[in-house]
Amino acid sequence: MLASGCAFYRASIFTHEIAHMPPGSFRAFRVVWNLFIGIPLMTPTFLYWEHKSHHVNHSYGTHTDADYFPLGLGPRQLIYVYLAHIILVPAMALSRFILLTPVSLLHPRLRRFVCQRMSSIATMNPHYRRPLPRGRDRVWWGLQEAGCTFFGWTLVALTATGFIRWQGWVCVYGIFFVVATLNYFRQLGAYRYLNEGEQMTYREQMLDSTTIATNPISGELWAPLGMRYHALHHLLPSLPYHAMGTAHRRLMHRLPEDSPYRLTIRASLWAAVVDVVRNAGGAKSGTGR
Repeated sequence: MLASGCAFYRASIFTHEIAHMPPGSFRAFRVVWNLFIGIPLMTPTFLYWEHKSHHVNHSYGTHTDADYFPLGLGPRQLIYVYLAHIILVPAMALSRFILLTPVSLLHPRLRRFVCQRMSSIATMNPHYRRPLPRGRDRVWWGLQEAGCTFFGWTLVALTATGFIRWQGWVCVYGIFFVVATLNYFRQLGAYRYLNEGEQMTYREQMLDSTTIATNPISGELWAPLGMRYHALHHLLPSLPYHAMGTAHRRLMHRLPEDSPYRLTIRASLWAAVVDVVRNAGGAKSGTGR
C-alpha cells in the first residue's frame, strides 16, 4: 500500500506541471493523464487551474491566493487543524464527485458552493472563493467532473454487485491517505508562511519559500518532479522540473556566500516543517524584506 501510494503520488504531482503548461499545449498528454490518473484518483486537472494565480506577483501570499495561508504567524493550532485534514481527504475526494456532483446539479446554491469551495486540490486559504468556470474552461471542467462521477459510481455499482469486495475500499482509502500525507507535509515545508497578506516582490517570495537539501533518493519520494527546489521554482516558474536539480547545483557553485538564495536552504523536510511550527509558536522573523 505504501509503495502504491508513493507511485500514485508521483503520478498525481504532474497536475502541477500541467498547470504551468501554456494554454492549448500538450493536449494529448492532458487528456491521457486525466483518463488514467486524474479521474481514477479523483484529482482531475481542473482542480488545480487556480495555481496559475499563485505565481502572479500581485496575488502571491495575499487573500486571493488559494495556495497560501500565513501558518507561520500562528497560532500553532492552525497547523494542527491543517494536518488533521489529511484523514478526511480521501472521504472528501470521493464524496465530492460521487455524491455532491449529481446532487448539486439539482440546486443552484449548492452547485455554487461545490464549485467555489470544494473544487481545488491546494486550497489552504479559508477565505478563498474560486471563480466559476466560463467558456471553454466550463466545458473541460464539466467533462472531467462527469468522468470522475461516472468512475466513482462504477466502483459503487461493482461493489454492490459483488465484483469488488468492500475490503478493496480500505485499500483505496489507504492509498489516498498516503498520497494526502506526503502532499500535506511537502506543502507545509515548501514555505515559511510569514506573509500577512501584503503584496510581495519576487525576492520576498523566494525568501518565503524553501530549498530542501536532502538525499535525492528519499527526496524523490516526498518531493518528486523537483518539488524540493521550491524557492528556485518561484524565481523561474517556467523552468522544467527535470532541469531544476542542475540549475540549483550551478547556482550553489557560482553564487557568493551571502547570496539571499542560500537563506532558503533547509537540511530536510522535517527541519522546514519544524521551522514553520516554531515561528508559529514563538517570535516571528521577517521574510527578508
